[in-house]
Amino acid sequence: MKTELFGNKQGGGIHIVPDDAVITGDVFFVDSGGGGADTAGYGRHPESPCLTIDYAVGLCVAARNDIIYVMPGHAETLSAGGECVLDVQGISVIGLGWGADKPAITFDTAIGADVDIDADNVLIENITFIAGFDDITNAIDVNADDFTIRNCEFRVTGTFNFLVCIQDAAAGGSDRITIENCYQLDRDASNTHFVNFAGTGDGHIVRDNILLGDYGTMCIGGAGVVTNATVTGNLISSAANTVDSMVNFDATATGIVAHNIGGGAAAVANGFLATAMINVENYYQLVTADLSGVLDPIAT
Repeated sequence: MKTELFGNKQGGGIHIVPDDAVITGDVFFVDSGGGGADTAGYGRHPESPCLTIDYAVGLCVAARNDIIYVMPGHAETLSAGGECVLDVQGISVIGLGWGADKPAITFDTAIGADVDIDADNVLIENITFIAGFDDITNAIDVNADDFTIRNCEFRVTGTFNFLVCIQDAAAGGSDRITIENCYQLDRDASNTHFVNFAGTGDGHIVRDNILLGDYGTMCIGGAGVVTNATVTGNLISSAANTVDSMVNFDATATGIVAHNIGGGAAAVANGFLATAMINVENYYQLVTADLSGVLDPIAT
């Protein structure tokens, strides 16, 4: 009789019995400190893991819904483009561990070093991304549809910083990017965006994130004419900057911007800019004002 549990003989490892209600594809493991290797015979068991996420991606099969578990304490450094490319449809990259034990990817080159999302239906969860160089162009470059990033952190070391944390495909756009429950702490004055929607993607969701930066252009948004976007429940703080916005979309972009709270040094009129979107019950507070947040847009 079929149950949620099934046997799966993993080459190079012990017999595994995963939960079929959760996992339908193959399972791979990545651990920089676990005695593993990026070579044949590794990756199937946590005691013989791959050393890098990119190598584990190469073991996956498209649309099988394979899962890559990144072990607690795992650390990778990306120094050039193409070192971490998620180009297999339907994979999930899930970090294990909490706090300082959460897996981390550090970028130590400003231009080119990024995580590329080059296949549809990719999930990243519970990974910390660290700026280890000045003005990292973007940490995650999304060039496909239905990308989800969840419970991830964007942090810095020393005086280093990200310019953009998440970038969509500017040429045409990537549809249905979902960014939820993420955290950013990066107060460098060179920052421009947390997420930059430069393309014409449809159905993006940005919700329940805590974003602490110094966004010289805007925290969430971009020049792309996106459609049916949803931006809700985000907490945004921007250090002193007279031109920043919490949320800013093209004047013809459509969707909903609601129940976000932001604070910064710009005028209230620059807080939430979404002319053609449903824009309701956002609150903005000047950092110099010891007052309750101002409703934006103001009820008339």
